[in-house]
Amino acid sequence: MTVTCREARELADPFLSDQLLVETTNEIVRHLETCAACRDEFAARRTLRTRLQSAVAASPALAPRPGFAADLTARLRPAAAPGAVITRRAWIESWWAAAAALLALLGGGLFARDTVRRSRLATLAANASGDHQNCAITFNLRERPIPLEDAARRYDPAYASLATLDPPAGLPGGAVDVLDRHSCVFEERRFGHVVFRYEGHVVSLLVTSGSGAGSTPALVTTDTPYRVASFDAGSHAVFVVSDLPERDVLGVAQALAAPVARRLSTS
Repeated sequence: MTVTCREARELADPFLSDQLLVETTNEIVRHLETCAACRDEFAARRTLRTRLQSAVAASPALAPRPGFAADLTARLRPAAAPGAVITRRAWIESWWAAAAALLALLGGGLFARDTVRRSRLATLAANASGDHQNCAITFNLRERPIPLEDAARRYDPAYASLATLDPPAGLPGGAVDVLDRHSCVFEERRFGHVVFRYEGHVVSLLVTSGSGAGSTPALVTTDTPYRVASFDAGSHAVFVVSDLPERDVLGVAQALAAPVARRLSTS
């Protein structure tokens, strides 16, 4: 039997925990002797397991209750092999190993979900920037914009709430004027779109289905010449896009967050 890289990595955790049959362990050892990439992968996993185990061991909140090892030993002794000796140290080490493995699984899942969330948000922000450029700046959309009321009837009732949204007030740069309101499509993504003018610059407020930024406005990095701030309002993602400095784009988003959230929550 020859172990492939995929098979070796699938068995990495039980290998590091000494849970494999001797024959399988030997095959993986032989593979690691000739595969530098898998050696690096196994070393990284071993380091992660060690750090997690140390972190769990150092946390009073995760320590087993007094008497845990003795109680568990008493319950499992009848099932142990004849003559086997179950030591307190062995059970404590098993406890830490199990807790560390659980944290590794949870941490990996959280990391994967966070990666997906960030990727989705980056895609939406890029679409919002493209819509701002092709709708508010160059008027170069393939599909003609439609009134917000029509979009609300045909696509999403939330768009109607933008038809009477007041421009943000009290910003340090002075008054904000509304230039246009409509619903438009960029890269097959439909937006509710309110176009403002602030400090001589065009600013787009774009609302679409989706989420990922959280309720507090924050800047989102894109590969476009525009600055983008985003926040969630219910089941919708909201973007403020402009060529204004970052602090001004974020300031407009912060001023709009509460009124937009109130309107979308009742739509």
